[in-house]
Amino acid sequence: MHKYWLLIFGGLYCLNLQCQDYPVSHIDISLLNNANAVIRNYDEKIVVEDLDKVVTKIDKVITILNQKGDRFLGAYEVYDASEKIKHQQAIVYDRNGKQIKKIRGRDFMDESNFPSFVLFADNRVSYLNYTPRSYPYTIHYTSEVESKNSIFIPEWRPVPGYNISVENSSFQILNHTRSSLRFSEKNMEDLQVEKDSDSLSLHYKIQDIQAMEYEVLSPYFHQNAPRLVVALKGFHLEGINGSAGNWEEFGKWQYENLVKGHDDLPQETINKITLLTKDAKSLEEKARIIYEYVQNSTRYVAIALGIGGWEPAYAGEVDKLGYGDCKGLTNYTMALLKSQDIEAYYTIVHSGEKLDIDPDFTKIQGNHVILNIPREEKEDIWLECTNQFFPFDYLGDFTDDRFVLRLTPEGGEIIKTREYSAEDNLEEIHCTVELQSEGGFLANFERSSTGIPYGDIYPLERQQEKDQKEYYRSEWAHIQNISFDSISFSNNKEAIRFTEKLKFRGDRFAIKAGNRFLLPLNFVKNERIKLREIENRKYPVRISRGKTYADTFRYKIPAEYEVEALPEGSAITSEFGNSKIEIKMEEGEDGVMLVVKKFLQINKGEWSSEKYEDFREFIGAVEEMNNLKAVIVTKS
Repeated sequence: MHKYWLLIFGGLYCLNLQCQDYPVSHIDISLLNNANAVIRNYDEKIVVEDLDKVVTKIDKVITILNQKGDRFLGAYEVYDASEKIKHQQAIVYDRNGKQIKKIRGRDFMDESNFPSFVLFADNRVSYLNYTPRSYPYTIHYTSEVESKNSIFIPEWRPVPGYNISVENSSFQILNHTRSSLRFSEKNMEDLQVEKDSDSLSLHYKIQDIQAMEYEVLSPYFHQNAPRLVVALKGFHLEGINGSAGNWEEFGKWQYENLVKGHDDLPQETINKITLLTKDAKSLEEKARIIYEYVQNSTRYVAIALGIGGWEPAYAGEVDKLGYGDCKGLTNYTMALLKSQDIEAYYTIVHSGEKLDIDPDFTKIQGNHVILNIPREEKEDIWLECTNQFFPFDYLGDFTDDRFVLRLTPEGGEIIKTREYSAEDNLEEIHCTVELQSEGGFLANFERSSTGIPYGDIYPLERQQEKDQKEYYRSEWAHIQNISFDSISFSNNKEAIRFTEKLKFRGDRFAIKAGNRFLLPLNFVKNERIKLREIENRKYPVRISRGKTYADTFRYKIPAEYEVEALPEGSAITSEFGNSKIEIKMEEGEDGVMLVVKKFLQINKGEWSSEKYEDFREFIGAVEEMNNLKAVIVTKS
């Protein structure tokens, strides 16, 4: 009897202990510094039972410290016909580690894994939709997913972002196939990692990683964060086996199994394209005609079907339906070019944030497809086939300056997309400002944008007039009571130059002080970089793209005023860029003009963390230059 009660008491005691596993007070104070969330424990175990059967089990405990930490919850699984969720559960604990809720798989939210504009998709997501009553709280999340595809072995990212710390994290792969396991460590040199690995298995553990705090102008997070990239030499994708140890082999497999044979077109369409291009005098002119034909005759519709979402629709199908996703439209354009003997290549890229296809590690990567047309002794032509408004041979910041995988019949090739230099990325302003006696003005403004700035501004042309006006009022918030006499645009797609022309007026641009006015010489402010002081900066300073501003402002001085004081011109030159301002007076038939010419170029580059203060000084000097003022006074 005594033993019986002892067992009951012991069981209750253990249950009570279980409720106290995750109190926030048990987190080491060093892991709370700069943290919005703390991963208490993360275990991921992947068992490759066969090339067409991969089981992934996740056991994660995470404490969310505040509302900003909610984004790290990550309690979800993606599934489709080839990915089955076998188990999913979450237990919620309060700040003291007391269980307050248990959520089983049937209570998870389930919806399409794609936005509403995706026309066809068989990919869904099951996720925890939990609204906390208070912070902090802890979630213990477990899941098991079985996949038929072994091509998508996930990588281990023990630190998922800035401002999250880690108590314990482990990653294990058990490979029961004869296909060797390949893996590569990234950014783990300075960490204490326990690891055990061979060609068929691996086990990594890591402890006590403090939260990484974002520093302005840091490199992208993935460049600093520890991660382990993993792949099998042999793999399976939707009924197709493959094997690859380098990009040439893997690219050839993708070409042979995903792209080859998808380029058949109706003869009627080929005849139409032949007629359209018969007078073209160069490869570039012919390709431009075909590209614009695709833009005018098709539209982009997101589709996530095919072999794992990686197979393009057949060119004939896109031709018939008049729509396709990035894969289908790229393949269709490639087929049209091929019908006119123009060589073009289907190219896989990471779009959006600058992220390379890793040249040093072969595995399936990328989230978008573009088209490459090689040219001898000239820069390659690049086509973004999903955008009906992009100019021919323009990429913009969506896919510029990064390593990509080009698929050819001979195999895959890692090449780099076009880089837009600081000189390419030009904003040039010519503006005449007629000053009024009470400090207001009339302005005749013209700005031309090329390179990356072109892609940022050209959509303004298609917006409603009220939205255009709102855009300028927001951009020029330092000018009071702006009203517009006219707004017009010129979009030169061949030169890839977008020009804005405005006539507008505003109040109190010049600051009145008695019978004097303080006249800002920087009529329209350029993009500003706000830099606070950072003690003991950790990360390098990175400018991902260079940019150039060239502005000329002509201020017409009212007849009853004269210039009393004028600052001198100046120039700054540094490794980060250079800036210059020239100020002079001109007299002509229209009266006295104060002419200000400004130039600023910021270089692309990456500098050590010690250079941050030097960069702050450079930007501070530029800001001083931007804040120069002239003094005009009424004539006696």
